[in-house]
Amino acid sequence: MGTITSEIRAGGGLIWRPNKKGTVDVLLVHRPGYRDWTFPKGKQDDGEAIRMTARREVAEETNLYCRLGKLLGTIEYLTGGGSPKVVYMWEMAYSHGSFRPNSEVDKVQWVPANKVADLLTYDRDREFYQSLKQMWWVGKPWMQLIRHAEAGHRRTWTGDDRTRPLSALGRQQAMVLRERYADKGLDRIVSSPFVRCVQTVEPLSAATGIEIEKHPALAEGADPTATAELLQELSTGRSALSSHGDVITGVMDYLARRGLPLSEPFDTKKGSVWKLSVVHGEITKARYLPPPAI
Repeated sequence: MGTITSEIRAGGGLIWRPNKKGTVDVLLVHRPGYRDWTFPKGKQDDGEAIRMTARREVAEETNLYCRLGKLLGTIEYLTGGGSPKVVYMWEMAYSHGSFRPNSEVDKVQWVPANKVADLLTYDRDREFYQSLKQMWWVGKPWMQLIRHAEAGHRRTWTGDDRTRPLSALGRQQAMVLRERYADKGLDRIVSSPFVRCVQTVEPLSAATGIEIEKHPALAEGADPTATAELLQELSTGRSALSSHGDVITGVMDYLARRGLPLSEPFDTKKGSVWKLSVVHGEITKARYLPPPAI
């Protein structure tokens, strides 16, 4: 009988930054040990989430810090030893940092997006890159308006209600929300300053590397007009917002009175989400997603 060879899993990224021509440049790395030009990537450590592998390996090989975006797909091949290898590739927007040569990568090159395939050494990398949609670095704008996860009852909490934390169930819901949205190419995470709202998106923040912004327009009792103005500010990208039942009810009613169709029964259960679709800066559709099943 032949030997069963276990699959090797790895994570990496297509790092991009805007250029002066109105498109983007993509980072390629040169590995002196292989004499190749490829994308930064590396093997998964035991017990490590694959998206965290991608973030870690990119930082180790390039010394660049990037915002983890959407999962673009996989590159699959056999290693020199005959083991199957699957590399999960994420879109990553460059944030900060400067390249430093190291034992794995001695130089990098920022390449215009339409020239990347010409410089890649391997056919497998080239085929993967050419399979991506044009402007793969741009995601359709939307917002996920999340009501904070379960946090017990107000009447049984003896402290300042702003400090009331998530319950055990709420923490589980927050982890499911992380899995639901971590690979969707988020730009920003914004929350009510209340502890239960911040805790709802903390796992998502940890998974994506996006810092939580605390905003009064999402706090309990906020004026719907102020909340709507915040949504307008966020309408050009992809955002997750964590707020309260009264705030979500108020802003959705505000939007409905200004023409947003709500074809589904309205609800704001704890841990639920209203997905707001955006076209040309205008919220055009709202879809209700019930709380994650635990």
